Amino acid sequence: MAIISGEAQVHSGNKEWESLKVLNDQSVDETVSDAVDIRNIDKLSLFVETGAGVSGGVVKLETAMNVDGPWFVAASITAAAASTGYAVSLGGDDDGIPAKYARARIETVISNGTIDAYIIKQI
Repeated sequence: MAIISGEAQVHSGNKEWESLKVLNDQSVDETVSDAVDIRNIDKLSLFVETGAGVSGGVVKLETAMNVDGPWFVAASITAAAASTGYAVSLGGDDDGIPAKYARARIETVISNGTIDAYIIKQI
């Protein structure tokens, strides 16, 4: 699955960020996004938007030193409601940071709908 879209803010208050849409309308258990290069970041976030009807499911933020893994589960989002945003962030001394790559993975099927997932990097 390729990166679907992206957006960046450069040199705003001496910070930069980039948002990459990595999953679009997905619901299947064990669906994984492409790896995103996260070298030199200060903060990493996974933002999940649930679609209409969603009643459950789990999305993991995973990090790795190699593009092919092994992958470390650094954070988790449990989606429990439709048309809702969920986020989790890592930075500083959090487990899984520093690393070279990050990805999103649906760990538990998204019930009754689909999700979109974004990986946001702050430098």
